[in-house]
Amino acid sequence: MAKANIKTAIRKAVRDVKAYAKKHGLKINANAGGGGSGIFSQFEAAKYSNKRQWVNTPWPADFKRTMTVFDRQELTRKMRWLSVNSGLIRQMVNDLAMYAVGDGIRAQPMSGDPAWDALALKYWNEWAEKPCEITGRYNLTECLQIICKKIDIDGEIFVLKTYGPGGVPMIQLIESHRVGTTMDGNVPAPENMTDGVLFNKFGAVVGYQVIRSDGTGRLVNASAMLHVHIPEQVSGARAYSPLQHSINNLIDVLEILSLEKVACKVASDIVRTVTRENPQFDGSDADFQAFGMRPQDYPQGVYDNPEQVGAFIGGKTLSLAPGEELKMVESGRPSPNVTAFIEHNNRDSSQGYLPYEFLDLTKANGAGMRVTLGKVDRSASARQSILISRVLVKLWGYLIGTAIANNELPLPKTGEWHRVTWVTPRRITADAGREAAANQKDIEMGLKTLSDHYAEMGMDAKDEIRRRAADARLIIDAAAEFNVPVSMVASLATNVQPEAINAAAAGEPATSPSSEFVPFPDSGNP
Repeated sequence: MAKANIKTAIRKAVRDVKAYAKKHGLKINANAGGGGSGIFSQFEAAKYSNKRQWVNTPWPADFKRTMTVFDRQELTRKMRWLSVNSGLIRQMVNDLAMYAVGDGIRAQPMSGDPAWDALALKYWNEWAEKPCEITGRYNLTECLQIICKKIDIDGEIFVLKTYGPGGVPMIQLIESHRVGTTMDGNVPAPENMTDGVLFNKFGAVVGYQVIRSDGTGRLVNASAMLHVHIPEQVSGARAYSPLQHSINNLIDVLEILSLEKVACKVASDIVRTVTRENPQFDGSDADFQAFGMRPQDYPQGVYDNPEQVGAFIGGKTLSLAPGEELKMVESGRPSPNVTAFIEHNNRDSSQGYLPYEFLDLTKANGAGMRVTLGKVDRSASARQSILISRVLVKLWGYLIGTAIANNELPLPKTGEWHRVTWVTPRRITADAGREAAANQKDIEMGLKTLSDHYAEMGMDAKDEIRRRAADARLIIDAAAEFNVPVSMVASLATNVQPEAINAAAAGEPATSPSSEFVPFPDSGNP
């Protein structure tokens, strides 16, 4: 009976709603309803809750407004402090610079004119190997190492294309704190300038304001300045360190370690106690019996002073008055829990930058180590890509273009003087022997070119192939000079035919069919 009454009441309520809607001309809106804000949000992460703290962050906006000048300078200040005082930060920054830059990133001109390529490469190397920075202290490889480290510490660095004495192209490295709004309050910042970066109405960068030592500013055209950073934001003006998420973790770790070391010192400072009726040592045998020492072995009066006794016994020996007793608590410092906590913080600090297993090689082995080194190799390659695209390619255009304009270099026959590739340092690997065997097989099968192989090794393919040919000619000439078989001078590659060696020794081209290259000798191809 109760259920029937409920159903009747519901039907009546529905009829009343329909009648009211019809009377007032109301219609159902398909877009009505849905989620709301606060506790009515459809997304759990967007709901308000008293079970967790409020995340104090501004509402979404352009990043140039979200990251204020104070934010950038505070992050830079703390990261510079950590780069000096934190071993983990120093290791990560230096490791990435070592594998990304190493002994240098070398140019390889690809204009299509071999003679011009050789001239341009010589001109570039002579410029890069000498101090090319305006202060006369750093060559190009050293500048790249500084740039790579500053990307991680400050988040960015600026490179100004300038000229040295005699109009020689040079660069000037400008740290992040040297670009910003002027400190001269009498000179207002230009319109559309955000933290030293000047934008036009379309959002393109047109200039950078460099702060001089006296606080005044100099506006530099964007075409003369290279802003080197990791591109992460679309609407940002400046950049932050990719390690900024680790700042609080590492400061906490350093503070905990400092307090833990103090606790260890306090626990280790007092090593033994003596409780007796007379608080002074009287020189009796009993005073030293516990220590296995004889008072007659020491000068008169030394054993009367507890401080002097502690000096030759080791640690501090306390003499307590009658009725006094000092109980020692066995030290558990450093705590194993603290060690695990610090490891957790260090792991969290390195995530998103380098694998923690690479920083602590005891944490990875076997297949895990290969994956770890693969990630490190990708990280180094990503950094090399930034250095090449944002620095080296533009410096090549600046230097070589200036040389051509000044008639120091001719134009290549193809006109493509700007085409250049770059040879990076040798890649990191855990299985050098296995990868070398695989490379050899790929080259023999024609799946990989010698240029690719030498590039992976951090070598210039043209130089290495010419060196290989020169070595082969030297071996043949030496064998002919002393009238000995070539095989006695050096072991030969298995794919080199005797006819080819004899022809080379006679100074004739190897035209014998047996010297022709057969790509797949065992495949049965004609």
